[in-house]
Amino acid sequence: MNSATMTHADEDRAAEIGARIDRLPAWGLTLAGKAVFAAAYFFSFYDIIAIGATLPNIAHALHLSGAEEALPLTTSLIGYIIGAVILGHLADSWGRRNTLLVTMLLLAASSVLCGLSWNIASLAVFRLFSGMGIGAQISLSATMINELSPSAQRGRNIQRNIIAGGIGDAVTPFVAMALLSAGEIGWRLVLGFGVLALIPAALLYFLPESPRWLAAKGCYGEAQRIVAGMEAVLRARGMTIASIPPVAEAVLPASAMSVRFLDLFRPPYLSRVLVVTTYWTLFYVATYAFLGFGTVLLDKMTIQQPHGLLYTALGDLAFPVGAALPLLLLDRVPRRYLLGLSSITYTIGLAVLATSRSGTAMVIGALLVALNILFNAGVGYIYTSEIFPTRIRASAMGIADGGGHIGGMIAPYVVLAAMAGWGARGVFGLLAGLMVVCAILIVTLGVRRTGELPSI
Repeated sequence: MNSATMTHADEDRAAEIGARIDRLPAWGLTLAGKAVFAAAYFFSFYDIIAIGATLPNIAHALHLSGAEEALPLTTSLIGYIIGAVILGHLADSWGRRNTLLVTMLLLAASSVLCGLSWNIASLAVFRLFSGMGIGAQISLSATMINELSPSAQRGRNIQRNIIAGGIGDAVTPFVAMALLSAGEIGWRLVLGFGVLALIPAALLYFLPESPRWLAAKGCYGEAQRIVAGMEAVLRARGMTIASIPPVAEAVLPASAMSVRFLDLFRPPYLSRVLVVTTYWTLFYVATYAFLGFGTVLLDKMTIQQPHGLLYTALGDLAFPVGAALPLLLLDRVPRRYLLGLSSITYTIGLAVLATSRSGTAMVIGALLVALNILFNAGVGYIYTSEIFPTRIRASAMGIADGGGHIGGMIAPYVVLAAMAGWGARGVFGLLAGLMVVCAILIVTLGVRRTGELPSI
């Protein structure tokens, strides 16, 4: 059924699906179904960190110049944009679950190919495919968690899974240090480790399609069956399911049901797309500069052993903490203020790195940066997914988060140019300035109240 042919009765039936989910006391998924998202975030975030952790070894093994070092990072981020935008749009028409499976298989296969790379050209191509899998997997996971959750629990459910991504970030440098000790094959093992992304692909058997997406497509019977299954899961845990509220209480303007992809480029959605895409772009310049070149920059600033990878690894221990912290604040502080606060704290971490004169200061700076990378990312995924309706949510997430990765794509060249002109400390100072702009942008121009649009 297409949006142009939807009647008021169709809208009421779709609203009822949303109301049934929203009144659930908890997330109505089995443990295996929930594990899909935790594993998806873990391996996606692992892969993002792995390339930066192994870059010095790859450069040595493949005899790369400074500009060539940036190539696998750049192609990975080009792939991220392609995957998030194209596969995100595909998910709005073909289905969330089917598209998520494609992204997981793509990430697993490309990880193996990256480990088998024989020169910089092959590595760059394989990292392109890897980036496609990561980009689509992250944005689709946030979209599905949003749509499968009761409205009052969306933010917390997304953030809990971001913690799994934080654990992936935290363990990656230690996995890298262990595997890199194997010699020339070490960096290949680190990159090939991503084949374990097949784990969440296998768990997809236990994850249903989004009932909200099915309802938006007119598949009411299937949507009702899935919601009934979610209710049964909760009843089996001894929970009481409230009665379904009247459809009239599930506020659902017709515009929310009739929006199309092209509406993202018209008011009222265009301004939202521009603000969040700009925010993500600046955030990703700073973040991918740190993730991709943090070890290299800290190496250049280190006066004595230990070197940058250890400082980075110690700093990365803050990733799970940064992912967990928003759980204390999500229900108390508007999303855009949380993003502004985290952006400023991120700035402080980068400023500490820029002025550090000791290993202790480097670790403190790296801890603050890592803490706020996942704080920002988690709250940002929640915020971005909440301000668009179901019919175009995956597309909007793909455009904002994927398009924002243009910032990540240019980050290596920003780092190289800044390092040539101002040195490693100057790079950290520039990145701190970008995060100040992020804070001002989202606080002053961000949507003032999330939840303006219904979830269905």
